[in-house]
Amino acid sequence: MIAVREALSIGREQLTKKGVINSLFEAKLLIKNILKVSDEDLIFTSEVFLSESQFKTFQSFLERRKKSEPIAYILNKKEFWKDYFYVNNSTLIPRPDSEIIIEMVLNLIPNKDKKLKFVDLGTGSGCLIISLLKEYKYSDGVGIDNSKEAIKVAEKNKNILTNNGRLSFKLADFVTFNTTEFDVIVCNPPYVNKNDIKNMQKDVTCYEPHQAIFADEEGFIYYKKIIRNLNNNHKCGQKVLFEIGLGQAEVVTNMLKSNDFRLIHVKDDIAGIPRCIVAEKI
Repeated sequence: MIAVREALSIGREQLTKKGVINSLFEAKLLIKNILKVSDEDLIFTSEVFLSESQFKTFQSFLERRKKSEPIAYILNKKEFWKDYFYVNNSTLIPRPDSEIIIEMVLNLIPNKDKKLKFVDLGTGSGCLIISLLKEYKYSDGVGIDNSKEAIKVAEKNKNILTNNGRLSFKLADFVTFNTTEFDVIVCNPPYVNKNDIKNMQKDVTCYEPHQAIFADEEGFIYYKKIIRNLNNNHKCGQKVLFEIGLGQAEVVTNMLKSNDFRLIHVKDDIAGIPRCIVAEKI
């Protein structure tokens, strides 16, 4: 038996030695998950004792984190928009930057009672399409991914939706999928230049699926293929929202324009980096 306060101190010390910047915060996250308590409750449980099995679990979590495994994979969950999503190393970990896509759809279509058809190309955990359908309760959606394991994760998250019959996930090539019937297309494709792998953090390069992160042709190959496919399967007035990386706005914008899309907006993230491109098929 060990007091929560002492366990937190041990966790912070071990993680700090391994160079984890937010060591206390992360130790608290692990403890909260084991005890199934909130931030507020944790304050009042500092003198509570962990059982032997709970402390062993905590130690096993610490060992995994000390090897740079992301906390989201250790806990099998990550918060995105208004929900917690199940994740494992078959999918990219949802990131706050991607919430900009949700924000931009809501700005673009403020009437949430509209009946729309959404498609999420490269759905991964399903966080984008599920969050959108929670906002647009009369709309339908499809999530496409070419990874069988990612589809399994997305299907698990489908239960976040009360009426999940509105959503289906399909194992298919999201680059060539026929998008003609859809009103809104969202896509967070792999867009990191493969040559930049050496500059990335170990928790990304060693644990997250490379096929969901890195792309050929300096990170632009999927944009090229998807935009060409959207043009071939065009629907006038169709709205398209892409997440983009640092320094990619101009190139992707030009791709869209040369394929008969009208640029609506480029939205920056909180760091001032262009992160989301919104366009409409002419």
